Amino acid sequence: MLKVRRGGLWVSRVLWVTALLFGLPAAARAENLGPGGGTRIITGDEVVGSYRLLITAAPEPAQVGQVTFVVRISDPVSADKVRDAQVSLALRNETAGAELAAEMTHEKAGNLLDYAAHMTLEQPGLWNGVVTVTGPAGSSEVSFVQRVLPARQLSTVLIIGMPFLVLLGALGLFWFARSGSRRADQS
Repeated sequence: MLKVRRGGLWVSRVLWVTALLFGLPAAARAENLGPGGGTRIITGDEVVGSYRLLITAAPEPAQVGQVTFVVRISDPVSADKVRDAQVSLALRNETAGAELAAEMTHEKAGNLLDYAAHMTLEQPGLWNGVVTVTGPAGSSEVSFVQRVLPARQLSTVLIIGMPFLVLLGALGLFWFARSGSRRADQS
C-alpha cells in the first residue's frame, strides 16, 4: 500500500512541476489590462510635449475584438501624476474606412492614476491612432500604428494546446504502467 502511495506522490510531484513550468510563465504574461496576451508599450514613459506619457495597448498581439488602451500622465519635472487632464483616443483604418473615437477616463482604467479606453476593433489590419492629452500644462499628442490580427480560430488554440495534451497523456500512461507493475509485484 505504501509503494502505491509513493508512486502517486511521485506522479503528483511531476504534475505539480509541470504546472509550475507551464503555468507560471502564462500567469506572468497575462498581467495586462486586456483580454489575454501581453501588453504593447506604445510610448514608454517619454516626454511628449508638456507631459511624460506612458501609453500601452493590450492584448499584444491585438486581435479583432476588444483592445484596451491605457495612458499614464506625469509632470516631466516633478514626476507628479496628472489626474485632471482630458484624454482622447482616435483610431482610423484606412483600408476599411472605419473610424473610432473615445474619451479615456479613470473609471475605465479602474484607478485614479491611469486613463483608459476599451475599443472594439471589428476589422483586422493597420489602425492609425492618435492620443491627445489636454491638461493644466497644455496639450500633447502621440501618433502610432496598431496592427490588429484576425480573431484566433479554434484550430489555432488546438494546435497550441496539443503538445500539452500529449505530455499529459504520456504522464498518464507512465503512471498507469507503473501502478500496474506494482500491483503485479505485490501479487
